[in-house]
Amino acid sequence: MSHSSTQEQQVVSAINERYNILILKRRVVLAMLSLATIGAIVATFLHRLQPHPRIVYLITPPLLAIALLILLIRLYKKPESLQQVIHLSILAGVLFVVVPSWLYTLKAIYLRYANAIASSDTTLVDSLPPVTPALFMLTLVMLIALRRRQQLVIATLVAWIAIAAPILTYLLLYPQELLTSRGLDLFISLGPTMGIQIVLILFYNRVQDMVERLYTERLQYYAQIAERQAIRQKAMEQAFTQIHNGPLQTLALLLRDVQREQIPSEQLFQRLNDLNAEIRAVGRSFTDEAHPEPQKAAVLAIKETASFEQILRLGEGTCIDLNRPLHNLLYEVYALTLKRNLPYFQTIKVKVRNFAPLEETTLTWEMKRDLCLWLEEALCNVGKHALGTTRIVVTGQHHQGQYILKVQDNGAGLKPGQGQEGTKQGKVLAQRLGGQFRRESLPKGGAICELSWFVE
Repeated sequence: MSHSSTQEQQVVSAINERYNILILKRRVVLAMLSLATIGAIVATFLHRLQPHPRIVYLITPPLLAIALLILLIRLYKKPESLQQVIHLSILAGVLFVVVPSWLYTLKAIYLRYANAIASSDTTLVDSLPPVTPALFMLTLVMLIALRRRQQLVIATLVAWIAIAAPILTYLLLYPQELLTSRGLDLFISLGPTMGIQIVLILFYNRVQDMVERLYTERLQYYAQIAERQAIRQKAMEQAFTQIHNGPLQTLALLLRDVQREQIPSEQLFQRLNDLNAEIRAVGRSFTDEAHPEPQKAAVLAIKETASFEQILRLGEGTCIDLNRPLHNLLYEVYALTLKRNLPYFQTIKVKVRNFAPLEETTLTWEMKRDLCLWLEEALCNVGKHALGTTRIVVTGQHHQGQYILKVQDNGAGLKPGQGQEGTKQGKVLAQRLGGQFRRESLPKGGAICELSWFVE
């Protein structure tokens, strides 16, 4: 149990790590959007203070500030829109950098062809805004924000080509501007330096893919271990229930008969031999060994259409398929259990049985298994303890939005301390179903064992 709990904690820890990464990523994006918004607002005011600002400087910064502010508010109010905000932010950044790059390049080409190079500010190297820092900032944001390697590589290449292509082409066509200090700076920054950065991004993505793959494998490994532990735990619980409803019932009767009367050695040997067979049958039901005749063919037929989790083995050895409707399963458990050789089943003269059909949209195989085992144990308690019983009532009925499963007899009633283990299991099952369990003696004699839960 402690090992299983540790593995489950590791799975939860791994999931929490991923959740914390998402929170950290959102905070980083919020901080970057805040700084970018403040920068755009400051740029707007600075350009307004210039004596003769260019029209592009009066339009671009305020539009960028408004766009970033809208994205910032959206991400703050709706954290689930993180990836959408990232994509829109990158798109806005690329557009607001691409437009000046193409605009000033085309303007410089136009002025050259129009022979209007009288002043130095008409050259590209003198009039172009600082697009290089913006391009590097965009690639850094992409590196942090974009999740998939293919997305990042394509986005980086598109941004680089869209921003750098017109400038680099212009500088190659006009070497006199390329050989200036600003021209060389632009060429080196947008050419070789940017190429090296893209190579580093590819390398980073390879490393990130490896880390992500190792992280996913670790999470799957922990999940598989936790699943195996859960399967083992369920198998142990099933084994305990089968032993409780089968061999332990036989052993309890044998001990009581030995205490009450002298049993001949041949009869005692036969009953011990039967008990040994029951215990071995329980063990075989959890292994791949062949089931003993005559139930081998029936069990194999069930296994062809149902997995181990869908099969229930009753204490007397019969295996039933849990894929069937619940009321049919309850009837089969009732019929098979009352055939068992328990002393007070022999005195029953009146048997009342009715199981109403139940909508099973919320019932899992595990719930069906537990309900069938609960009914088996309740019936075995009647056969083993209900002294003098002549009448048994076993019903499953709808009442005021509940399904009530009841086993009632007219025997001697419950003795102090009787059936404590079954009562404990019944309360646990009722809690899982969100219902109630009661087991008590009746005023007019007999006992009632009842399980009820709300149904849709």
